Amino acid sequence: MYRLLGNTVVRLWPAILLGWVIALCALMIVAPNWQDVIEEGEFAFLPDEMPSLTGERQYEEAWGEPFASNIVLVVRRERTKLNKMDRDFIVEVLKPRLVEIVEKIGLPEPAEHSIPAAALASTSADEDELEKAIKTFDTTGWQKILDSSDGKATMVVINLKTEFFNAKNIPLIDAIADLISGDGELYQNNPGDKDLVPPGLELALSGSATVGRDMMRAATESAKATELWTVILVVALLLLIYRAPVLAIIPLATVALATEFSLAFLTILADHGIVSLFNGIEVYVKVLCYGAGVDYCLFLIARFKEELDEGVETVGAVSNSIAKVGEALVASAGTVICGIGMMIFADFGKFRQAGIAITIGLTIVLIASLTFTPALLRLSGRWAFWPHVATRRVRSSGGWVSATGLMASLLRRNIFQVIWQKTSEVILEKPAFVLALSVALMLPFSVVAVVCFDNLSYGLLTELPQDNTSVLGANAIQKYYPAGIAGPVTLLLHNPDMDFAEEDSREFVSRLVESLYERRDELKLADIRSVVHPFGIAVEKAEEASGDARKPEGLGPLELMKYLSLRRVIRTKAQEHYFSRTEQYPGSMTQIDFVSTDDPFSRDSIRQFVELKEDVLAEARKFLSTDATLDVYGIGPTASIRDLKVVTDRDQRVVDGLVLLGIFLILVALLRQVVIPVYLILSVFFSYLVTLGATFTLFWALDPSGFAGLDWKVPTFLFTILIAVGEDYNIFLMTRIREEQVIHGPVTGVAIALTRTGSIISSCGIIMAGTFSSLLAGTLAGMHQLGFALAFGVLLDTFVVRPILVPAFLVLYYEGRLGILKPPIDSATLDKALAGADPSRLSTTESNQASAAATGEPSDDSEDCSHADSSAVPPTAETKAKI
Repeated sequence: MYRLLGNTVVRLWPAILLGWVIALCALMIVAPNWQDVIEEGEFAFLPDEMPSLTGERQYEEAWGEPFASNIVLVVRRERTKLNKMDRDFIVEVLKPRLVEIVEKIGLPEPAEHSIPAAALASTSADEDELEKAIKTFDTTGWQKILDSSDGKATMVVINLKTEFFNAKNIPLIDAIADLISGDGELYQNNPGDKDLVPPGLELALSGSATVGRDMMRAATESAKATELWTVILVVALLLLIYRAPVLAIIPLATVALATEFSLAFLTILADHGIVSLFNGIEVYVKVLCYGAGVDYCLFLIARFKEELDEGVETVGAVSNSIAKVGEALVASAGTVICGIGMMIFADFGKFRQAGIAITIGLTIVLIASLTFTPALLRLSGRWAFWPHVATRRVRSSGGWVSATGLMASLLRRNIFQVIWQKTSEVILEKPAFVLALSVALMLPFSVVAVVCFDNLSYGLLTELPQDNTSVLGANAIQKYYPAGIAGPVTLLLHNPDMDFAEEDSREFVSRLVESLYERRDELKLADIRSVVHPFGIAVEKAEEASGDARKPEGLGPLELMKYLSLRRVIRTKAQEHYFSRTEQYPGSMTQIDFVSTDDPFSRDSIRQFVELKEDVLAEARKFLSTDATLDVYGIGPTASIRDLKVVTDRDQRVVDGLVLLGIFLILVALLRQVVIPVYLILSVFFSYLVTLGATFTLFWALDPSGFAGLDWKVPTFLFTILIAVGEDYNIFLMTRIREEQVIHGPVTGVAIALTRTGSIISSCGIIMAGTFSSLLAGTLAGMHQLGFALAFGVLLDTFVVRPILVPAFLVLYYEGRLGILKPPIDSATLDKALAGADPSRLSTTESNQASAAATGEPSDDSEDCSHADSSAVPPTAETKAKI
C-alpha cells in the first residue's frame, strides 16, 4: 500500500501540491469566522444533569431571570470612611453615567432562555430593567448589603443575564473600564471645573463577568503569542539542528498548511453542528499539530536522505521513503491519535471537544506528511539539503560552516550519535546499575506527584497575572468584605406546600438560619442572608448589639413614622428577592445566601459546600414534619466548581484508563508479546509522575506562599499527551530494535538500535519540547504550567526514559536476568533466525554501521553533518523482525 502511495506521489506531485493549496483556499473561503462558531462559557460544558446546572434551571424558572454574572465596581477610601461627597458622587455622577452606558450598549442577552414565556410574563415588574440591573447603596434595600462593615467601601453591582464566560459581555465591561480608568471621562475635566471624582476616592473593577472577560482576552492573546512562538521556535530549532533553510521550510510549510486546513475544516464542522469548539481550543490544536507534524516530516526526510546517500535518484528516493517509513509513521501517529482520541469519552465538554478537534488535526497532519511533504521533496530534490547537498561526507568548502575549526569538528563527529553510542556501551556493561540509578534519581519527584496529586487549583483569579484588572478589583473587595462575598453559596429550598411570602413559612426559615448561624465558626460562615434576614443575620445582630437598629433620637412623631415606614418598605423590598414569584413556583421556593469566610474557589470551600448542603438538609428536617417534601439545590461559583471537580476527576480516571489500554493494545499488536508492552507503559507512566512532581516542585518554589496548586486541566492534558507522545517514540525505538536483533542478536541489537535512532529521535524530541514550550508565551498560569510540564516531560522521555530506562530493561530481559520474566526466544532459535537473515536486504549504510558497531570504530556515515543521524529511521516492511 505504501509503495503504491509512494509511486503515486512521485508521479502526481504537481497535482498534489496544487490540490492541497486549492483545497485550503477553498476551505478558508467557505469557512465561517472562528469566533462565530465557538461556544462560550466554562461551567456550561458540564453535563446537563449536574446539580449546579439543575439548580440554575430551577432558579430561572422560579425567579423569572437567569442566575448569571455581574460587574462590580468597588468605591473605597483607604484610611477613612466614605463621606457625603463620596456618596453624592456615586448617586449624581457615577450611576447616571453607568445608566448611559447600559442604555447605549444594552444588556447582553443570553443565547437562549429556558424559562417559559408565561413564567416570564408573571414576574414582578415594580422596577424597570435598568433599576433591576444596576444596584447602588441608594437602591431600596441594598445599602446594608453593598456597604462594607467598616464604612470605607461600597459596591456598585450591575447584574447581567449572561454567563460570566460570554463574549457578549465584553463591550459593556470595556466601556465601564474606560469610564473609570485614569484617562477616562471621570478624570478628564475642563480647566476650572470641579473634579468629578472626589480626591482620595479610589475605583476598582471586578465581578464575575469582568473575570470572564479577562480570561477570554488572556486566552486570545495567549493563542496569538503561542502561535507566533511556535513558528519561531520550530524554525530556529530546525535551522540549528539541520543547518539547511529549505529543509526547515519543508516541514514548516507542511504543518502550517495542515494546521490551517484543520482549523478551517473544524469551523465548517462546527457550523453544521457536527463538532463543538470552545474558546482556546485552537492553541492545543496548533501546538500538537506543529509538534507531531514536524516529527513525522523529519522521519520521512531522514529516510529520504539515506536513500539519496545510497545513490538512489530523487524519484526513487521519494517513493522508497514512503514505502519504507510509511507503516512506522502511521503506527506512531496512530498511537498519538488513539491516546488523545480517548478524550472523546470524557463527560466534561471541553475535554471531549479537545479530543475530537486534536484527533482531526493530527489525522490531517499525518495525511499531509505522507503526501505534501514527499511532493515538496520531489520538487526540491537534493537541493532540500542546501548548502550541504546530500552526500556521504562534509564538503571541504562551501556552506555555512567552515570545514575546519571546532564547530566543523563537532558537526563531523555528530555529537548526538556519539552520546548515544557511549550510552549504549555503558548500558551493555552495567544495565542493572544504570536502571537502578536512573529510577532512584527520579523517584523523589514521583513521590511528590502522588502526595500532591489532589493539590489542584480551580480558581479563576489565580490563572491571571496579578496586575490584571479583575485581580486588582477582587483584592479590593476582599480587603473590605468577607472573602466569600465575591461568590456566595446560594441554596434553593423548595416545598410545594409552603408559601415563603407568608409568615408561617418564614418561621421555618428563621429557625433554620438561627440554628446554622450558631454553628457559623464550624461551618466557616461570615453571614447568612434569607427572607427573614435579607441584610444578613450577622449584620442585623451587630446593629442590635450596637443600638443602630433603634429609632434615631430627636425625631418627632411624623418623622419617626416616616422613618419606620421607610424601614418597612426597604425590608419588604429586600425580602422579595428571597422568594419565588412565578406562576410555576408561587412562593414555594426560597433562597438562602451563605457568605463564607474563605475564597469561594478554594479546595476547602468545595469541601465546605458539600458539608453545608448536607447540614442544611439535616437541620431543615428537624423543623419539618416527617412526610414533608423538601428539595435543596446549590448554585453559585462554589457549587459549579464542585461539579467541575467531580466531573473532571471522573474523566481523568476514565480517560487515563482508556489511554493506557488503547496504547497497550497497539503495542501488543505491534510487538506481538506482553512483557515489553507492559514495561513500556509503566516507564512512560513513571515519566508522567516524575514530570508532574517536577512541575509541582518548580511552581511551588517560584511562589511558596501564593501557590494554590496546579491548574486543574494540567494533569489530564499532560497525561494524555505525554503518554501518547512517549509511546510514539518508543514505537520507533522498538521497531528498530526488532530490525537490528535479526542481524545482531537480541542484546547487541538493542545497543545498535539505540545508537542509530538516538540522533533523529533526540532532534524530534527537542523540536517537540520547543513547540510545547511556546505555551509559556501566554499570560495564563495554567498554560505556563502545562507548557513547562509538556516540554520537561518530552525531554525526560527523549533523554532518559527511551535511551536509558527502556534499553537497560531490555538488556536485562534478553540476558535472562529478570527471574521469571524470560525472553520469548532461546539461543537455538536465535541462531537459526540470524542464519536466515538475508544480507542483501541491508543497505550499504546499515552494513557499514553494523561493522562499526561490532568493532567499536566510527563508520564513514557517522561523519555526515548534513543532519542528525541519517540512519536513525524506522524499520521497513521488508526488514521486520523474524523473531
